[in-house]
Amino acid sequence: MTITMAKRGRLALLPLAAGLCAAFPAQAAWDFTPTAAARATYSDNVGLQADDRADSGMVLQLTPGFQLLNHSQRFDFSLDYALSLYEYAGARRNGAQRHNQDLNSQLKSRLVEDFLYLDAQAGIHQQATSAFGPLQAGNDYVRSNRTEVRTYRISPYLVHRFGAFANGQLRYTHDSVSTDNAGMRRSDGNTISAQLASGATFRRFLWDATASRSVIDEQLPSIGGGAERQQTTSSKAANVNLRYVATPQLNLGVYGGYDSYDFSSVGGAQSGAAYGGSLQWTPSARTSVQATAGHRFYGPSYSLALQHRSRGTVWNIGYSDSVSSTRSQFVLPQAIDTAAMLDNLFRAQIPDALLRAAAVQAYIQAAGLPPALATSVNFLSNRYSLNKQLNAGLAWQLARTTTTFSMFKTKRQMLSSQQVDSVLLGNTLSTLNDNTEQVGGMASISYRPGAQTVATLLANASNVKSLSDARSSTHRDLRFNLSRTYSTRTTGIVELRHVRGSTGLGGQKYTENALSATLTTRF
Repeated sequence: MTITMAKRGRLALLPLAAGLCAAFPAQAAWDFTPTAAARATYSDNVGLQADDRADSGMVLQLTPGFQLLNHSQRFDFSLDYALSLYEYAGARRNGAQRHNQDLNSQLKSRLVEDFLYLDAQAGIHQQATSAFGPLQAGNDYVRSNRTEVRTYRISPYLVHRFGAFANGQLRYTHDSVSTDNAGMRRSDGNTISAQLASGATFRRFLWDATASRSVIDEQLPSIGGGAERQQTTSSKAANVNLRYVATPQLNLGVYGGYDSYDFSSVGGAQSGAAYGGSLQWTPSARTSVQATAGHRFYGPSYSLALQHRSRGTVWNIGYSDSVSSTRSQFVLPQAIDTAAMLDNLFRAQIPDALLRAAAVQAYIQAAGLPPALATSVNFLSNRYSLNKQLNAGLAWQLARTTTTFSMFKTKRQMLSSQQVDSVLLGNTLSTLNDNTEQVGGMASISYRPGAQTVATLLANASNVKSLSDARSSTHRDLRFNLSRTYSTRTTGIVELRHVRGSTGLGGQKYTENALSATLTTRF
């Protein structure tokens, strides 16, 4: 099993390896940093099972890994990998696992200056199978309601300037998503997109035109066993934007276009005209607002992206509605990134971008913060859906205290047929993913009493309900951790954790209380 997982990890890295061969300048220096973490945890519910089946015990965890970086004038590459191995005192508890792995890698390169560029990403992470099952909060040894998701995306693109008249871009993107779940195997996507935007000739009136075509090939398990089925879906879109520069800070615009999707729908339109108005307002270098209001084939459509930064605070509010799928959200996540929020927060104290990025990662590790602020569960499904999502985040910093707060509300309305999820859900849960609503929030406060010590209190809450039946679930967790930096390379963390919730799969309640101690070293 471990060998199979390692092979899958290597396969996920192949697109990045191809990009490295093409983009890597021979004189650039690589920064390779091995890492290791050892953790001991006592939990009164190791498998996060229902309260009447809870098993207590000790869990020993060893996590070797490494970080690989390369930053140069033409080349920006980062890769973080970790393999977690678990050992249990006595027999392995029900609902617990032996190992899992995580990978996060990104590549941006200028292959030919002002002409050919390359973006690539690869990832392996652990994902909740259902929004109605028990959710993990620091107890990553839990196997229940969890699957491994592997993604990669490679995207070369050409840019060209048509004098002062326009700037053009032509992009090809290939991406892939695969999971360990029998109901959601593997899918591969290919997208071609083009953009043409007004050049320096246009001062008062600006314009841009975009067009894209995507084809997704999916492997679906056969109903009742037998050979796997193939499903092909596609989409295409074209859009034109016209903007009037009212002032250097304010742009007003209109847009029009056409969207079309090809999938096995539950009825209703799958294509139609898109039109509306837009606003871009940038009153200062620290504040920006972008908003649209209009209509698409599924009805009224709105978007909002508000960002504000002061010396001690960062605000981020976003809303969007779009036709999407589970796989597309795995390839391009929409959560508010914790590192991005803290990067803006630390900007005044650390002007250098590379030093600031290192400081942000060190702080996230010391404070025990998650990689993304509160966001909805991207549960497994092979269906297309209309997603309406609101995210808001706030971070502020005082002399010794850093605080973050975030909330989300997401509504999913399924547009494609239930049949493609028949193996994933089974007959008794066929309506589980039909229409859902998720609401939640997270708050953290970190206090630094000294240069080497950080104390953090983190609370997380979420509610999920089905809009098709009476099914619902809740999740609450409260964590307190105390981190101590012993040297530039060694950190220790002690954490107290309380978790409770209920599942929509039988209405069972679960509770966990745990104490853990972790030692992390960078070699």
